[in-house]
Amino acid sequence: MAQRSNDPDLDLADLGHLSRSQLRDLWHKEVGEQPPGSFGRELLALGIAYVRQERRYGGFRKTSVREVDRLFGRTLANPAGEGTAPTLARPGTILVREWQGTTHHVTVVADGFIWNGRSHSSLSGIARAITGTKWNGPRFFGLREENDEV
Repeated sequence: MAQRSNDPDLDLADLGHLSRSQLRDLWHKEVGEQPPGSFGRELLALGIAYVRQERRYGGFRKTSVREVDRLFGRTLANPAGEGTAPTLARPGTILVREWQGTTHHVTVVADGFIWNGRSHSSLSGIARAITGTKWNGPRFFGLREENDEV
């Protein structure tokens, strides 16, 4: 059964069956402003679905929004990404690596890492202590692919 675009009970699955014009009208009703002219049917439907779900279930946590804003600001400040090392893991993250039958847990803290109850300034130092050989720490703990340059 076809429903009109101004029906508040319109199911999310039905958004894909509306015309671009109907979706633009619904966007205006749901968001309170005209959608960008460049948005096609699919993007309009996704945006409307997101707004409805956010309204019903809540949006992103404030900490997530701040992190996205921080990363976006860093990208705008340095679009080429030159001269900045990416953040490998946020404080509180626990890195796990099994080496020769022993599982090692490393906790990321604001100023470094904690492994075996001791503070360390680099993952590479921890990887060297575990293996006895020189390793790229982020690679050893699976934070980088083998061919990553950074």
